[in-house]
Amino acid sequence: MTTDLVLDTSVFVKGFVPPKRKKRDEVYYSRLALHRKAKSILDEVTMGRILLHEPVAMLVETASVVSRLSNNPALSRLAVSFITEHSLLYSDVYLLEIAIDLGITTKASGFDVLFLACAKRAGAKLITDDKKMLRKSGKSWN
Repeated sequence: MTTDLVLDTSVFVKGFVPPKRKKRDEVYYSRLALHRKAKSILDEVTMGRILLHEPVAMLVETASVVSRLSNNPALSRLAVSFITEHSLLYSDVYLLEIAIDLGITTKASGFDVLFLACAKRAGAKLITDDKKMLRKSGKSWN
């Protein structure tokens, strides 16, 4: 049996790109712990235990963020390939009505609303480390 999830881009990227901080302090170890948690989710995806449902806009956002963090175009393309190979992708048009309603209700950002709409449309759990998005997601199912 598989678990249906929507990963926020920040969670995906944290699992895909290890922390780069040179100083080994509390901040580094906190980021490393998040990386390991997020990577364990990606490992479960690879093993087929988790099925990802993602808005197609995640591909662009992931390419940009991974490139900015790693300065490695090949790693950016690998991240995008991982998403396309392991996700059901939802077009903005398919999510449009739900996204508009959620945007009006939650007042969340456009990107956040697409992830919320995708989770609602797919009946999937949203995984995010964005506290603001998490608060907004509570409103979205009321």
